[in-house]
Amino acid sequence: MNSTTRDRRRWIRLVVAAMAIAIVAAACSSSSDDAAFMEVGDNLNDTYAGGDETAEGVQAPEAEEYRTVVDADGDARFVTTGNPSIDAKVIRDGRVDLRIDPGAFSSSAAELRVIAADLGGYVSSGESQIEEFDEDRYAVGWFTMRVPSDRFDDAVARIENLGVPVSSSLSSQDVTEEYVDLNGRLKYWRQQEAFYSRLMDEATSIDDLVTLQTRMQDVLLNIEQIEGRLRYLDSRTQFATLTVGLTEVPDTTIAPVEPVDPSPISQAFSQAGEVLVGSVAFLIVASAVLLPIGILALFAYMIARLFLSLRRKTEPIEG
Repeated sequence: MNSTTRDRRRWIRLVVAAMAIAIVAAACSSSSDDAAFMEVGDNLNDTYAGGDETAEGVQAPEAEEYRTVVDADGDARFVTTGNPSIDAKVIRDGRVDLRIDPGAFSSSAAELRVIAADLGGYVSSGESQIEEFDEDRYAVGWFTMRVPSDRFDDAVARIENLGVPVSSSLSSQDVTEEYVDLNGRLKYWRQQEAFYSRLMDEATSIDDLVTLQTRMQDVLLNIEQIEGRLRYLDSRTQFATLTVGLTEVPDTTIAPVEPVDPSPISQAFSQAGEVLVGSVAFLIVASAVLLPIGILALFAYMIARLFLSLRRKTEPIEG
């Protein structure tokens, strides 16, 4: 074998080795990119449960407004730091029961609607019925009003002037912390939505696109649930709920019954009746006890008579 042939084979080996190295490097680079891509997705899914850590492209809510706190169960929630931009959120509820004059039910119900409209609210529901008492008929019912929370006290004061307050109950529930927490969560999931949208635009394979769409559905579901809860809290905190019960007082009043002292004769008859009733009760109890005993005694007597009769017949006659 001459030197030219050896040199040619050497160059061929070098070219083949270089091509093999290039193929291996490309494969490693592609696997690394795919792993990094999936790792970013996994980090995004674990970011919220992990506290303050965030994946590239996702920012937590601004530090001057919120910070992340992880409780004992591993759930993360956002709380305010410094002066929050959200006003206090308070749910106010109440009930007032009134006694009104007979025949004033319709006018009082109409006045409730006027009060609600004057305060910027409305009557959301109501129910009434006619009751009967000692051949008199009177109306009772209840109405539910929704008024702005800052006019709640005005509504209670005006309603109490419609009649005589019988009972009332007022309550307040501060949901500011929950509202702030929900806004922080919503902002976080909105940022994840934008990040996954960008990844979907840059996806080059069907598998990556399907994976991103699945995760995007989870993100959109969280956004929908949080927005629904925020809408409910907005409705309950912007408008207070006040239930008003109306009851007409019947025209007639029941005269109290004066106690009457019984005469000696009536007392004697009363005592005699009590003694008679007691005696009859005693006889009934005694009969219930003695009757079974008497039946058993009679049954035993009949058996004894029968036994003696048979014995006499079997004895020999002495002659």
